[in-house]
Amino acid sequence: MGYPPLSHATWTPEQDEVASVRRPRNLAASPRPGLSADALRYHFLAERLNEVVFHLDRLGQFTFLGPTWTVLTGLTVEDELGQALVARVHPEDRAGVQGMLESIGARLQASFRLELRLLTAREPVWVELAAFSSPTGQGEVLGTLTDITERRQLQERLREADRMATLGMLVPGFAHEMNNPLAFMSANLEYLVAQMGQAARGPGAEAGQVSQWLEAVEEIREGAERLRQTIGHLRGFRIEPGQGPVDVNAALDTVGQLVSSALRSRGRLVRDYGAHALVAGGDGALRQALLNLVLHAVLSLPEDADPEEHAVRLVTRDDGQGHVVIEVHDTGPGLTPDALAQAFAPLPAHESHRPGPALSVCRDIVHGLGGQVSVTSSPGRGTCFRMSLPVLS
Repeated sequence: MGYPPLSHATWTPEQDEVASVRRPRNLAASPRPGLSADALRYHFLAERLNEVVFHLDRLGQFTFLGPTWTVLTGLTVEDELGQALVARVHPEDRAGVQGMLESIGARLQASFRLELRLLTAREPVWVELAAFSSPTGQGEVLGTLTDITERRQLQERLREADRMATLGMLVPGFAHEMNNPLAFMSANLEYLVAQMGQAARGPGAEAGQVSQWLEAVEEIREGAERLRQTIGHLRGFRIEPGQGPVDVNAALDTVGQLVSSALRSRGRLVRDYGAHALVAGGDGALRQALLNLVLHAVLSLPEDADPEEHAVRLVTRDDGQGHVVIEVHDTGPGLTPDALAQAFAPLPAHESHRPGPALSVCRDIVHGLGGQVSVTSSPGRGTCFRMSLPVLS
């Protein structure tokens, strides 16, 4: 069922408030002639919600907008009707929204939620887009837009604090990774200086000496490259604006390199990539969510056991419904029932059972990308974190 656009020229929310005081609402007496009782109820509810209610036709164009749209954006409803929703979405977020709408149109999914930036008459605002396939089955979409700007600001502060805490856990490993190449680079440089000094005082360098010099130079080059990669991982550990696209397996590989030092004394890293997918999400945001889960898995492994007996396994697979599933398995002691119930709580009561970064940050990031995250565990049998993200078409 389609819904005719709301006419603000004949009726305003202020008039509604006056009418509600003078007499009970009589839908049949509404100044919107030609609308059915169901359509009138739809308009009536949309006018009173804090969220922006909208309706899109099969082309993704607005055919209805609640009056809260003007409060949120500073733009008139009349000017926006007939315009495409994605035209009002920040350019860096459009690919994700377009992909979701196409999935609904192709009946690959019935609904989705996604956090994005909306272009307004002032500056972009963060909103949560909730979209649902219309019951008409004609490719239309019903949904709401909720202002979450303040919530995003709070989340960013929490995310920054968590990012710093996570880096604090990784710093000892990074220091080890950088000290090793620096040590042999320094030794090779001293060797080259000594050998070149001798050659300068002698009749000429022998072929064997030249070969040794080249070998030392190659080791220095290799060490410099390792340092460059390590520093690159540190610089890349930040939130990037936008909604992608991001290669899931590449992001997991980067996270695996970040935790390699911390994992070396505890267990092995096993990769089982069954899906090759691009998802929406700034690379830094998704990387932080994945790092939180993987680092949590690494720190759950016992420190005094044989590393060959324990592992963190990274799995990707296609669920066949337009989503990629990412699983992080560990062979640690598992979570107690109390810790499992509070795994994603912002302030867990049993922090001692949950080493590692705040998993609530991971949950917020994943939800903001239109996905879901869950955890299963049992004492003595390890833990599995499971993340589901919509794939970009």
